Amino acid sequence: MMAFLAAASVGVVIYLALVGGGLTAAFLATVVLKGVRLI
Repeated sequence: MMAFLAAASVGVVIYLALVGGGLTAAFLATVVLKGVRLI
C-alpha cells in the first residue's frame, strides 16, 4: 500500500512539473513573440 502511495505521489509531482513547465514555456514564447513584433 505504501509503495502504491509513493508511486502515485511521484506521478502527481511529475505531472504537475510537466504542466507547470508547459505553461511557463507557453508564457515565455508569447512574451518573446510580442517582443519581436514590437521591434
